[in-house]
Amino acid sequence: MRGARHLPLLFLLAVAGFGAGTTGHAAGYERAPSFTARQVLPPSLLKSPYYTVRNQVGLENYQYIFDVDTQWGTYRIVGTTLLRVRAREMEATAKLQQIGGAETLVDAAGRTALKPLGTAKGLVTKPAKTIGDTFKGVGNLFGSVGAAMKATDPRKEGLVASVTGGAEARRKLAFDLGVDPYTSFKPLHDELTRLATASAIGNTGVNVGLGFVTGGVGIAISATSTSQKLREALRDKTAAQLEQEGRKFLTAMGISASAQNAFYGNPHLTPTDKAVIVVALKTLGSVGGRQIYIETASRASSIEMAFYYRRQSELIARYNKKIAPVTGFIQAGPAPMVKTGQGTVSILPVDYIYWSAPIEQLASNARGQMWLTGRASKRATAQLGAMGWRISSNVGKRLD
Repeated sequence: MRGARHLPLLFLLAVAGFGAGTTGHAAGYERAPSFTARQVLPPSLLKSPYYTVRNQVGLENYQYIFDVDTQWGTYRIVGTTLLRVRAREMEATAKLQQIGGAETLVDAAGRTALKPLGTAKGLVTKPAKTIGDTFKGVGNLFGSVGAAMKATDPRKEGLVASVTGGAEARRKLAFDLGVDPYTSFKPLHDELTRLATASAIGNTGVNVGLGFVTGGVGIAISATSTSQKLREALRDKTAAQLEQEGRKFLTAMGISASAQNAFYGNPHLTPTDKAVIVVALKTLGSVGGRQIYIETASRASSIEMAFYYRRQSELIARYNKKIAPVTGFIQAGPAPMVKTGQGTVSILPVDYIYWSAPIEQLASNARGQMWLTGRASKRATAQLGAMGWRISSNVGKRLD
């Protein structure tokens, strides 16, 4: 079985923000329950022409664990939100695989010799509109080269790919499909690479005929409708340029250089994860304690943890916009929580919380509101209430 087979203990600690100890009430703790796919998923997510979710659904670290049989093998997918992302990515992968054969643009591109790169104009031919700047022609070329030489992100595009068209074609194709150009789903990664390479070599447009991929644009980039402006930045900027601009934003927030280095040096956080987190924090305005969040996210030790922080940062930004202004971050044990005029709020993108030692430890570090994208057991709700926490369930519907 491919995919994430086991999540480290650190993920459990990070999800709810706890240490490993207990508080001496083990006899009252609940065991992690199991579920069926039909109990926790809408019919539209149970299966598609490209995958089938197996019936038995486990629970680890308060996230549903789905074993999913796909055209590309069996994958273990952690969490309902990531399953939604993967469902769209599988659809996109299958559609991209249809672009092949003797009469297609890919083979036509393969028969076209790579043209000599004689001028900068030949390298960059289209103006790329970005969040803060407009680069045109040679200006964008030298901007991307300079950024690539300084960037520390392990997933940045190579210097050659940044200026020969392959990386640009990949980002453009991903934008048109509404998927993440830096996806961690390998079958989609491979198809994007194949077609982007063909486009760069053959000087052809691989987006022809891709309009049949259905679904809301951006769902595979964000669970909370990443802004069009950010999606365009992911299309038009290299990973190195995103890092360069992100560091400027973080510096303006007062984030230390060492925290920035740890954040951008983390290989589990994709360039998209990092861009989403930075923009989410930036939208909060002048609030204190944002270094707490950057430092916590920089310790992500898996793809699943990285996705968790990306999702959480957007939920915090949406809470700030739709519910109540965030006034700052606090450290409650290892967990970052937000302060508002209504008190402390812990926003957790989890599927199901049951009464357990980590949950009790989380609750002992603060009092306030706990917003869950999923739900809590009756016992957990009662115990948390007795400790001064008010639970709000299924908050994704209110925040997305």
